[in-house]
Amino acid sequence: MFFFALACTVTETPSALTPSVADPADEREAECGDLGVVYEVYVRSFQDSDGDGVGDLDGLRSRLDHIVSLGVDTLWLMPIFPAFGPAGYDVTDFSSITAEYGDLDELDALVEAAHARGLAVLVDLPFNHVDRGHPWFVAAEAGDAEAHRRFVYADVRQNTERWFPSAAGGWYYGYFGSDLPDLDYTDAIVLAEMGAVWDQWLDHVDGFRLDAVTTLVEAYGVVEGAAASHETLATLLDGARAEHPGACFVAEASEWEAGTAASWLDREDRAGAERVLDFVRLDALVAASQEGGAAELMEVVAAESDAGGAAGMATFLGSHDLARLPARVPDPAARRALRVVQWLLPGTPVLYYGEELDLADATSGTGQDLAMRAPMPWDGEHAGGFTSGTAWFTLDDGYQAGKNVRDQALDPKSALAFTRGLGCLHREYALSEPDGWRPVLGLDPALLMFRRSSTAGELFVAVNLSAREVDGGSGSPDGLFDLRGGAEAIGGLEPWGWRVYGSMETGCALG
Repeated sequence: MFFFALACTVTETPSALTPSVADPADEREAECGDLGVVYEVYVRSFQDSDGDGVGDLDGLRSRLDHIVSLGVDTLWLMPIFPAFGPAGYDVTDFSSITAEYGDLDELDALVEAAHARGLAVLVDLPFNHVDRGHPWFVAAEAGDAEAHRRFVYADVRQNTERWFPSAAGGWYYGYFGSDLPDLDYTDAIVLAEMGAVWDQWLDHVDGFRLDAVTTLVEAYGVVEGAAASHETLATLLDGARAEHPGACFVAEASEWEAGTAASWLDREDRAGAERVLDFVRLDALVAASQEGGAAELMEVVAAESDAGGAAGMATFLGSHDLARLPARVPDPAARRALRVVQWLLPGTPVLYYGEELDLADATSGTGQDLAMRAPMPWDGEHAGGFTSGTAWFTLDDGYQAGKNVRDQALDPKSALAFTRGLGCLHREYALSEPDGWRPVLGLDPALLMFRRSSTAGELFVAVNLSAREVDGGSGSPDGLFDLRGGAEAIGGLEPWGWRVYGSMETGCALG
């Protein structure tokens, strides 16, 4: 897998909608662990290229320069396989691409164009289960003995929550419901067939976002985080890396205690993912803004650091399953403060498409899909520039007044400009390097302060996570200067205020 070095500064002009990218002469080989910043895309809602109202791979390819302009290094595509529902987590065929999105040639063209811009491409792989309409499960329910082996069946119902009556007799297991029967990873045929699925797609993409790894195997009544699930994932990863040594993996591990997600990371005695999506940190971030205190968040990061996993955490504030941040954190200033923390804490920042515009949930698309999955607004024209036809999901009218990429690219105070500044800072200070994080004791419980150091330099970050002014103490950190301009000391921080001090000058705009 290859990457190119990217320039940090983005000029806010009309052409900023498609900023320039690096010269291919800057090509350098990167280790898999250097995932940098990750950007999650719902292909169906990103850009339509053919006017049918549905986003597709060619449309996404046409918008790669925008993604690069954010300081992103890794592109995560929500599932692209044929599926029962539009989001794609109920797969009916692992061997092909849903026709609405395109075909294998178009995926290859996307990956080639992404690599030319320094982007790795991960595909979301929901491999814990299939849709009940998948041919394997249809055959199992029809009495096919070999197909029956692929799923978890029992003669006696184990509980009422996750076991469902089978047409073939007995009961079948579905952690996520009756429509999503679990694959039986204790059976060799499932390991072999899913290993072949991994191998097929790793010939075309750089890795996977691995869905629901904690529920792969139910063992002795343990339905989440069983040792057998760890072992199953390790077996699949070992097989994949033997054939594709440069492949990268980000795991969705729904752990709810600080530090426990680190058990899903790669380690000497058992294969794991390069990054793990951090649900505990997500909850602590939002709680910090709601409660106006930094203590819980700092305890979470400290526990992750003690577990050897702080740098391996993937920090997200939104996703395809979560209401967009404005619904959970109503104050725009508070959201900006959380973004500073998300980008500058140790770990890998993960952006959900539209977050760079501070998009809110759609209100006009009731019944079409979940409100956080509406199309990306590119301009103030028809359907926000998403499609020349009728969008599969109705856009809110707000995209016509500043909530689009074109308008925000012209505004140096916009959410887009702010995101680009943070992306620039993250890259310029090499914050993807292994953990160089040190907490700093604040004078006020609402004040979050920490240092980040790397081979590129040092940052000192101070964020007020409350709706009141706080006293940050006197004086700037020794040897560092205010990256927002001027020479002010930390002093009093306004509600949701933040300051970042650095060891070197930067062209990153953090206004």
